[in-house]
Amino acid sequence: MKQLFILLFATFAVIAGCSQDSPLEPSTDQIVVRGYIYAGEPINDIQITSTLPLGSEETQAPPVNDAGVSLVRNGTGYALVPSAGDSGYYHYEGDDLKVEPGDAFEIRVEHNGSVTTGKTQVPAPPEDVTASSDKLIISTPGFGFGNQQDSTRFIIIHWKEDASSLFYVVVENMEENPEPISRFGGPGGNDKIRRRFVFPPTNNNEFRIQRFNVSYYGEHIAKVYRVNQEYADLYQSRNQDSRDLNEPLTNIENGLGIFSAFASTSFKFTVVAE
Repeated sequence: MKQLFILLFATFAVIAGCSQDSPLEPSTDQIVVRGYIYAGEPINDIQITSTLPLGSEETQAPPVNDAGVSLVRNGTGYALVPSAGDSGYYHYEGDDLKVEPGDAFEIRVEHNGSVTTGKTQVPAPPEDVTASSDKLIISTPGFGFGNQQDSTRFIIIHWKEDASSLFYVVVENMEENPEPISRFGGPGGNDKIRRRFVFPPTNNNEFRIQRFNVSYYGEHIAKVYRVNQEYADLYQSRNQDSRDLNEPLTNIENGLGIFSAFASTSFKFTVVAE
């Protein structure tokens, strides 16, 4: 998901820098929030950046590492701390903040005397998630497709249809020292081979895991996430006409960006050689 929103938030950062007096100079720096929380998972996907002028040659907005960032749930505040590096990321260190479906959250970002806020509600996880198999069989040496009618050549994930929601799937290898299916990673060996695949949101209620959705043998986990409405709106508005410098949709007050929540259902499967 992060790859998609690098482009979207680059758009936020550039457009926010425009002013009527000079299209190349920012009227004022604005806070840009890219905050995602996930039911049942640690809070570590909150990024705060500033804006860029329209004529800037930079490709990434400046990270903001000195903001006061907190989450509020049921009237109780939980302070986040900066993550390692000059990244603009923040996380919660404690274990007393749980993200559950139905919870309402607010994010508060205090920086240079200004307060930026956003609100979201954690959605329900996908319902009735099933998988056609718990085993994906790969033809050796890894590039053969074998009998495509054999259901063991792919795994079909199915969930309850909901035309009003978007869903996305994440597939990740869980082995400590996984064996690559084929060495297509080039120099650097296994370090260059992806262990985790994130697929674009869809309003379908089915996804097919196939050979090139995995890079390693062994145990994997697949998660089906339900996308919250503000995220769905932003995703669907990403293909605006390049002639119109309209700001992408945002649910952030006194700033730009998005604060959204997700909930998932998961299952495990194993990739084995034929």
